[in-house]
Amino acid sequence: MSLLQETKLILRRYGIKPSRKLGQHFLVSERIIEREVEVAELSGGERVLEIGAGIGNLTGYLLEAGCEVVVVERDPLMVRVLRERFPGEKLRVVCGDATRVELPPFDKVVANLPFSISSPITFRLLRRGFERAVLIYQLEFARRLVAEPGTREYSRVSAACRYYARARLVQRIPRGAFYPPPEVEAALVELVPVEQRPDVDEEFFLRFLAALFPYRRKKLRRALALAASRLFGMEEVPPEVDAELLERRVFQLTPEELARIGEVLRRWSTGESG
Repeated sequence: MSLLQETKLILRRYGIKPSRKLGQHFLVSERIIEREVEVAELSGGERVLEIGAGIGNLTGYLLEAGCEVVVVERDPLMVRVLRERFPGEKLRVVCGDATRVELPPFDKVVANLPFSISSPITFRLLRRGFERAVLIYQLEFARRLVAEPGTREYSRVSAACRYYARARLVQRIPRGAFYPPPEVEAALVELVPVEQRPDVDEEFFLRFLAALFPYRRKKLRRALALAASRLFGMEEVPPEVDAELLERRVFQLTPEELARIGEVLRRWSTGESG
């Protein structure tokens, strides 16, 4: 029996009608699931977090790899399916919203994320920390995650992600790999945290990116003044910012440069500089 056939059988057995609102598109490609597990480089005894497991098509492969699996699933009916389909001590299922519930300890993350929570859950995970994450996203979001400075896709999301981790787009995933097929293509992305990153106030850095990137095509001199106005009500540029950087456009700046600029702005706003 193919995974697609098995999925349809389970859905009929439990009377489940996939919810587009909850992003319930079940991955039914064994080849893609095997690739996820391969990229994650799993070993027995590791604790793996899976978010939005649905009926557990990926969960079964994670358990077969010898991992302890912690699932965070929002839909109570899916929670029931998971517990009945995979009884045993190596699976723990938490019923709740992964963007809000307390996340249990984990080593790696392997998940087919609901597209609607891609950004908030990704940055929650990045700030929490992990050894490696292998995640499926909507293709458009995946391209922004992995975008290089100076490219059309480079955005606030790109800069924030690259501050925390190296992101690699492993492969595109066609709509037909899911049941029911979503309206958009997806992509498999690997995230590996960087060992060292600039020592800045992370909370402010993320706020700074959100204030700066609406002006991504402007030169930094003007964009920084506008960002300062949004953040502090003062349309000024700190004199400590390097003059060469001020002549570059926002989307050309690396995450490291942006982190340094943001820290200069934060210190200037609090009177710590000079």
